[in-house]
Amino acid sequence: MHSSILRLAVTVTAAAAVILGAVGFAAAPARAGGYDPPAGLIVKSELRLKANLIRKNLARSPQLVFFGGSRSQRFDPAFARRTTGLRSVNIAESNARPEAAWGMLNWFYAKWPDAKVRWVWGMQAGMLRDLDLDPALLQDSRFYPYFPDDLLAHQRALLPDTTAEMPRMYGFLRNKYSNLGMCVQNVYDKRFAQGLTLNASLDAYIARMLHGSRGADSEVTRARSYFEKTVALLNEHGTTPVIVLMPIHPRVLRVMRAHDMGGERERLRQYLAELGQTAQIKVLDLTTITSFNGRADWFYDGVHITRGNANRVILTVKRKAGDSLK
Repeated sequence: MHSSILRLAVTVTAAAAVILGAVGFAAAPARAGGYDPPAGLIVKSELRLKANLIRKNLARSPQLVFFGGSRSQRFDPAFARRTTGLRSVNIAESNARPEAAWGMLNWFYAKWPDAKVRWVWGMQAGMLRDLDLDPALLQDSRFYPYFPDDLLAHQRALLPDTTAEMPRMYGFLRNKYSNLGMCVQNVYDKRFAQGLTLNASLDAYIARMLHGSRGADSEVTRARSYFEKTVALLNEHGTTPVIVLMPIHPRVLRVMRAHDMGGERERLRQYLAELGQTAQIKVLDLTTITSFNGRADWFYDGVHITRGNANRVILTVKRKAGDSLK
């Protein structure tokens, strides 16, 4: 069993646990020779939670999807619906990778073949680094048919083999979510309610940033491949995805510039510019708060924005995305 898969799984409250139990997951092969995981070894995942919420609460296809990592979890589908008129969902998850977007998008098109799915992708450079696949992509028949057998076999070998190896806790089960997938409350809210200040949170974030190891870039990655496959699939269905470079707190940006730490994001910009020559994408660089009329006090730390700033990002996307949201 591999620890990184468990880190994905162990990363909301009783109400969310009830949602998981009520909606459930019945493993069933999606094709001949399909995979039927042992009931006691099904690893819970935030991705499956989001899919179950959609299955329960959305009778028709989503018209606007917010995807990304934890930085994108405050995009509010209800606010987006009021703002754009589009049925919206939030499928962002902690440590999200493009493989999750690929699995979800294929499930949407299988469920709603004629859907027009607009896609807003909150992006940071680390999202294109490889991680082990989310357990739901390996165990849930809504998703695994869209991955090659050799990849599935390799990744499933990293899953728990016994109940003793199963996670004893899941961090996301402490969160609260709206019925359309927005994170309403998580550990950030609880810490601030207990007296944590934004300045103290920024101090801690900057210390980790300066003293932590920087992830190595990789010229060719599985994550990048699935990002491009997902973009191509959206293009085939007439959608130009909106790629949002997510905001960074101005104090953190000053530190990054002082220590010459902006190279990874600049390489991401260059990569997206090159991809835009062969694929249809709309890139919105909202790194600075001035780019979306944001507020410096509407952050939880150096990169995680509150719902107030997330709403302003949505308004900016509506204004700047043009035909991509039509």
